[in-house]
Amino acid sequence: MSIWRHFFGQDPKQLFLDFNPKDSKWSVVTWNFDLKNPKERQWIIETVGPVHKVIQWSKNSKEDVKFFINHHLVRQRRISEHHKELKDLMTLSVHSTIKSGLEANHDFMVTPVSGATALDIQNETRALQWIQTTFMMLTKALDGLALDSRLILTSAFFSGIEPSTGERVLRVITFNLDIFYYLKSDFSLHIAVFDDKNLGHGESKAPTFQQIIKVTKPQFYDEITKLVHRMANVGEIH
Repeated sequence: MSIWRHFFGQDPKQLFLDFNPKDSKWSVVTWNFDLKNPKERQWIIETVGPVHKVIQWSKNSKEDVKFFINHHLVRQRRISEHHKELKDLMTLSVHSTIKSGLEANHDFMVTPVSGATALDIQNETRALQWIQTTFMMLTKALDGLALDSRLILTSAFFSGIEPSTGERVLRVITFNLDIFYYLKSDFSLHIAVFDDKNLGHGESKAPTFQQIIKVTKPQFYDEITKLVHRMANVGEIH
């Protein structure tokens, strides 16, 4: 493919409008994740389904957006300060990918699990308190990022069938925490939270917190939904 097609191919607006995350089995959104240049700012959307699509928005000395389909670059567009419409479309694509990824788990979260005991309920109550307290601290930290332009959000959102393991998972990485919600075939929710402080993302081998959830899945789902939406709002392109 000629390099000129990357710059003069399909209208980026139309590529945004054609983007539909609902057909994907695996959805990813990242904000400034694994940057090679600390001065760069980067937003990436990835969906894996019948077609593998990636949208990458980068800001450094210049600002541009790239569209990949099945691992091939199909369009690259330099962004000027006058292209507010394209920024709005990127923001909309981020939010729609997150919304679709979260909603794909709704039926699982409201499906009851048989065999729960009084001890299960007690353990889940304590676990919910831990999650609520931890997520409240993360939300406050996100609010602090929103108030200080010198700080940047480094986070990631994953939802669906993880390609390398085949497990169904809802995963959030933000600040030093790596949060996994595993959606099991028996409809129980297995939660594991890793603290990667001073280690780098994915380096912690032992979870700081873990719990199997049977009865109160909707409450845990609500907590992670609120956290992810706050991440998305704080991480919007400006």
